[in-house]
Amino acid sequence: RAFTAAELLRHDGQQAGLPILTSVLGRVYDVTVGKEFFGRGGPYEMFAGHDGTYNLAVMSLKKQTLDKFEYELDDEDKECLADWIAYFDNRYSRPIGTLSGKQHSVTMRDLPRAKKIPFSDMGGDDSDAPATAAAPTPASKL
Repeated sequence: RAFTAAELLRHDGQQAGLPILTSVLGRVYDVTVGKEFFGRGGPYEMFAGHDGTYNLAVMSLKKQTLDKFEYELDDEDKECLADWIAYFDNRYSRPIGTLSGKQHSVTMRDLPRAKKIPFSDMGGDDSDAPATAAAPTPASKL
C-alpha cells in the first residue's frame, strides 16, 4: 500500500484506534507494538507519522530534519542507515507499504549490508541474531 505524507502524518500515535506508523527510506512500518517508544510521551514519539531516514542515518533527534529527502550521506551514515533498516525489519516485520510522492537521494542499492542490528545486544529473542540484509519493499497490490 502506498501512503502519502499526509496519510502517514495521521498515524502519529495521537489518535486512538489508528496504528502508529513511521517511514525509513520510504518503507512504511507499523510500530504500534512499540507504542511505549513511538507513542505519546515515548522517547521516539517524534518519528511517529514521519519519515526519519536522515535522522536515523546521522543519529539525530532534531525534529527539523524529519521528512528530509535531499541530503548526502557518507559511508558511515549509510552503514548506520542499513543497520537501522535491518532493525526495523527484524523488530517490526516487513514494511506494510511505501511512502508515495517522495524520493530519497539515497536508495537501498546505495547501502551496504547491515553489520549490526541496533539494540540487539540488550537481550531478548534476537540478542544473538546476526544482522541480515533488509528485506525488499513489498510491491503494491493495488
